[in-house]
Amino acid sequence: MCFPHAGGASALFRNWQRHTAALAVTAARLPGREGRLGEPPLREMSALVDGAVAGLRAPRTGRRYALYGHSMGALVAFELVRRVRELGLPLPVALFVSGRDAPQYGDAEQVHRLPDGELLDRLREWDGMESQELPQYDELVRLMLPTIRADLTLAETYRYVPGPPLPVPIRVLRGSHDPLVRPGNAGWDRQSSVDCAVREFTGGHFFVQDHERSVVEFVETSLAGLPAREPARKGSGAR
Repeated sequence: MCFPHAGGASALFRNWQRHTAALAVTAARLPGREGRLGEPPLREMSALVDGAVAGLRAPRTGRRYALYGHSMGALVAFELVRRVRELGLPLPVALFVSGRDAPQYGDAEQVHRLPDGELLDRLREWDGMESQELPQYDELVRLMLPTIRADLTLAETYRYVPGPPLPVPIRVLRGSHDPLVRPGNAGWDRQSSVDCAVREFTGGHFFVQDHERSVVEFVETSLAGLPAREPARKGSGAR
């Protein structure tokens, strides 16, 4: 299951299935966008994870599965694995994260507090928008601004609670010029008791959009080399 960045939607992963015959690609539909546009977006992590874990219960967790998240979605996917372990549900075979430091590093900036105009400027910087694209971009972003601000609030007010590393391998995808992510594995190696590996792609924060096929191929190849995981025992590893 895939989780998008702040303001993102499941449509971001719509084309992934075209690049693989071995994987069944699914994406979370979060409140405040697409078919759930009429629902208020969530501003707190535990509420979002509560909804997401319901979508992972059988029959989905009865099959071999993995989680992927970009930016805000990386935090959601990480906390979802923690919840799965706590509930004793079958663990994913891997956690794929991109565009985000490991959860023990909090956000230095509080972008969600910016006035609309300044927030739009910051979003353009992250997207690397060209001037000719701005009118159409601004129209779309202004429509989604309440959802984007809510997502940023969720990500930037998230507080990591220390706990045992996950018994799940972590694969870190990073853009070579992403200004929002620390070098190397960005601290994700501390969150896995199995192993952590990094794959770098050329580009900035949204490098995934430019390397869609390569990203999917990397996920597929990584999963092919990993064994199925045993179900977690409820409360295992808890402190």
